[in-house]
Amino acid sequence: MNKMKIVEMLMVPILLIILAACGSEANNDDTGGQATTENGGQQSDELETISVALSPFQDVYSIHVGIEQGFFEEEGIELEIQETDWAGGNDLLVGEQVDVATAGDSDVVLQNSNGVETTLAFPIFYFAGAGLMYDDDRYDWQTYDQFLEEGLDQEEAMRETLEQVKGMRIGLNTSVSEYTSFISMLDYVGLESDDYEIIDMSQEDLPPALLSESIDVMISGIPQRLAVQKEGYATLIDQTTLPYTISHNGFAAHQSWVENNHDLSLRFLQAIFKTFHYIEENPNEAFPIIVERMKDVGTEITVEELKDVWNNMEYFPSSKEFYQNEVLDENGDFYWRDRFERVVGIMEAEGRVEEGSITNLESLHYTVELLSE
Repeated sequence: MNKMKIVEMLMVPILLIILAACGSEANNDDTGGQATTENGGQQSDELETISVALSPFQDVYSIHVGIEQGFFEEEGIELEIQETDWAGGNDLLVGEQVDVATAGDSDVVLQNSNGVETTLAFPIFYFAGAGLMYDDDRYDWQTYDQFLEEGLDQEEAMRETLEQVKGMRIGLNTSVSEYTSFISMLDYVGLESDDYEIIDMSQEDLPPALLSESIDVMISGIPQRLAVQKEGYATLIDQTTLPYTISHNGFAAHQSWVENNHDLSLRFLQAIFKTFHYIEENPNEAFPIIVERMKDVGTEITVEELKDVWNNMEYFPSSKEFYQNEVLDENGDFYWRDRFERVVGIMEAEGRVEEGSITNLESLHYTVELLSE
């Protein structure tokens, strides 16, 4: 019995040493106490929540692919989505009811000019899909492409194209990027916006207005453009003719939120890059997810239409390298400073923002700061 008691007494400290060693090994794991996923992300036991105001467009609905593939969860993030329209999402962001919201370059310029310090911190897409849509049975206009075929150079072809629609009713949403893109086209060829009857309308109301002849020309988002194309309407000219008219869009946040959540912001951006890389590599698996999600909110778009849109009418950043080469580099296709300078200049000239109210362009596009490390 005495021998048994001695053995028992010796076993207790040995067990304590083994348990302590196991705990020490776990604490010294170089993931900082987080489990590393097979895709290289880090996933903690508790996910951090980001509240998102999401608009029903095929480009931003791409985040549903990332959710279903687990890319946000890999980065330790859970998205709390609130469905809204584009303008409503910006209202929720300004009122600090959500952390991030779908927004564009024009939105953050307007908000900052009014003292609300938001920033386009998370790029989603570069929009080149705005076209001047019209009824070619009703109007005998020549398109930009037809003028080019006649031998005119780019500037002459643009001027001749846009001259035809002087005095016409141009329906568009003046609070989104299609407005500044249209004004950029006019500026480029020396035409004045006062020569056109610009009618401010919501995106959803544009197709019915064009079909009912309440407007003569529609400039809209891609779902609306595709809708009238199905009805046989033609494209007079689109913004791919001038690269700097391509608008920058994504998720905006208050600058203070990004600064206070620096690591979370980087992980959110990484999940976005992963999502677009997956879509590029697996379109047949990814596009049906977007199509089904769009159908849930009442918008019909097909997989084939998405294939025509993706990296054709809209361009998506699939890596940090893409962003550095195409957006940060002044020779890139989507150089951010050119676009933001032009948006500010147009809005000042049109009296929509006070001249000199925007001085720090970097603060409007915080991805520059996030990816500078």
